[in-house]
Amino acid sequence: MVGAHQRGLELFGQGRYEEAIRCFEAYLRESETSQAWNDWAAAQFALGRAREAAEGLRRALQLNPQNTQAIQNIHRLAALTALPQNRSAENHPRVTGQDPVVEEFLRDIQAIPSEDPSFHPRVIRAIRTMRIDSAYFVNKCLERLARLPAEALPKALEALKQMAETDYRLSIVLARPCMQDEDYESALRHLHLACDSSACDLFAENMLIACSRLQAARTGTPWHFEGLKEYLAESFCDMPWRRMEVYEWGFTSLCCLGWLPLCVGDARTQSMDQMWNSDFALEIRKSILDGSFRFCSKIHCRFIAERTLPRRNGAAIVRGKAAPPPACDPATQVNPDEYTVRVPHPPDTLRLCYDRTCNLSCPQCRNDSYAATPEVQARMDQEYLPFMLPALQSIQTVGLNCAGEAFASKHSRRVLSLLKRDQFPRLKILLISNGLLLDERAFRDFDLCGRVSEIQISMDAARPETYGVVRRGGNFQRLLSNLQFLDDLRCAKGENFRLQISFVVSSMNFREMAEFVQLGRKLHVDSIVFSVLKNWAHLSLAEFEKLNVANPGHPDHEEFLRVLESPELSDPIVECGSVAPYRRLEARRDGEGVPLPGFERHEITAQKL
Repeated sequence: MVGAHQRGLELFGQGRYEEAIRCFEAYLRESETSQAWNDWAAAQFALGRAREAAEGLRRALQLNPQNTQAIQNIHRLAALTALPQNRSAENHPRVTGQDPVVEEFLRDIQAIPSEDPSFHPRVIRAIRTMRIDSAYFVNKCLERLARLPAEALPKALEALKQMAETDYRLSIVLARPCMQDEDYESALRHLHLACDSSACDLFAENMLIACSRLQAARTGTPWHFEGLKEYLAESFCDMPWRRMEVYEWGFTSLCCLGWLPLCVGDARTQSMDQMWNSDFALEIRKSILDGSFRFCSKIHCRFIAERTLPRRNGAAIVRGKAAPPPACDPATQVNPDEYTVRVPHPPDTLRLCYDRTCNLSCPQCRNDSYAATPEVQARMDQEYLPFMLPALQSIQTVGLNCAGEAFASKHSRRVLSLLKRDQFPRLKILLISNGLLLDERAFRDFDLCGRVSEIQISMDAARPETYGVVRRGGNFQRLLSNLQFLDDLRCAKGENFRLQISFVVSSMNFREMAEFVQLGRKLHVDSIVFSVLKNWAHLSLAEFEKLNVANPGHPDHEEFLRVLESPELSDPIVECGSVAPYRRLEARRDGEGVPLPGFERHEITAQKL
């Protein structure tokens, strides 16, 4: 039966997932192994069956708790679906000791679908892929909660608090009664828990923004999102007209999935044009043209957070002269009428974000080290190279490795080796790296001189002792040596690439933000980007709460705000990104801002497809 397993892997590589599942099941009936369950789970998830995939991965870990690939897959599955790692969101622990009315209520909400059944199946799959919209489930829970008799309500709310530990959506449900009672502080605690648990739920994010506005109006304090709705209505972003990113499981997006968490296609089974002008790609572009930006994260997109998007037919937004261009040149007035939702030309940039192989295991990114096995490397070659190499003939820039470390990955190194100068004469390379392997030898071995457009180095620290904690497995002195090499290439040898260093802010390193800017100046970098920590389900909620100094409830939050007042952070090369809203604001009159979302129905235009 080994042949059935091998045949399943071959079918999986060809995108024939149903057939692969049947082969894996035939093998499992004869010989149940951890690896076979892992492969069965991967095929199930490729078909959008997150629940089955989760069960398969759990069975794989029961058989072999040391199966590194299954461990990594279950973390990735949790990050991509916002499912808890130890049980599915629908499989809540039974809360005992309730009266019959509450017991019936709990059984009832567990039967609520995650997505509106009236939506088109493609829309349901798109929502489920990244769990971007919990509105249907939350609103149905609220309807049932409202029908409970008054005497049963306290017990029901207490039960929901227990269940919310394994289903973040119930934290959103719990916030609503608090908001009705104008207890915005409690409501915000629930909403922060929801957003801390879910990386991509835009409904949870919108609720948090709306509730924070109500609290600011109540207390007379500045609101971080003042005038956001009006700002977006007057702004533009052409990222969805020029960029595509490819992620694990073949998911493609028109921007960073942390900023725009709606997938537009599958690179393993679709052509570039099918994805580039898919129904969801058109909907994303419509959302930019109508000024709603409804599929974009208002918290994590650094251009929205900094308010550095170009304006529509208005005055240009002033940015630092050395800062990278946002979606388009902010010195140009944008006329949205010149943009169509269907784009006849391919994207300018293709970013490869599907290989998580890395030589570090940074706590803000992952729990432990990961390197793709030879089998996974072969699968990536089979799945992505046939799509990628023809596409790169007409693309200006390729970015790698956006999910790991390009020079630690055999697959990414193979991609670089295939990009011959004579075969891709116009192609530029964007490197996203931790910098430890990006030295003179790498430039020579991969013939990079004159071909690199930009290098983005993730550092997260200005001191060696902190670097050793936030960049586990790294060597600070080696990093500085390589950065000096890059500086010399630009300053002494005429290389013309942009150099950016980045810093994910947490309780471990926020006190070094000013020092980091000083270090960047010494290295003559073009930009320094700060961003707040985001939980991709690799951290428990308790761990994330300890690290997330941006949360107003964190014991170091006030000190964090004081650090943000450092004059170094006003340097033109600094992009505060998602940290920007936390900088001290002058007291001002509360504006209209973002309206409270309606609870009767949360519309997504794509449902009409």
